[in-house]
Amino acid sequence: MAEKKKRATRITSRVAAQERPVALTLKIDRTMYRRLVGLRAAGEKLRTHQDILRQALKEYLDRVGA
Repeated sequence: MAEKKKRATRITSRVAAQERPVALTLKIDRTMYRRLVGLRAAGEKLRTHQDILRQALKEYLDRVGA
């Protein structure tokens, strides 16, 4: 009985770990940073740099079929 519960907990914790966000650091040059800030200042519907970069990464991954 204890073995079955232990196994279920392991599976549950693995699934929970896969759903947690992972930090990703991106270094960009000043020109790209200014463009990113300008986009936000221009009233872009995405509010944060993270939102903009997350959408761009998602679109790229979708485009390459990853």
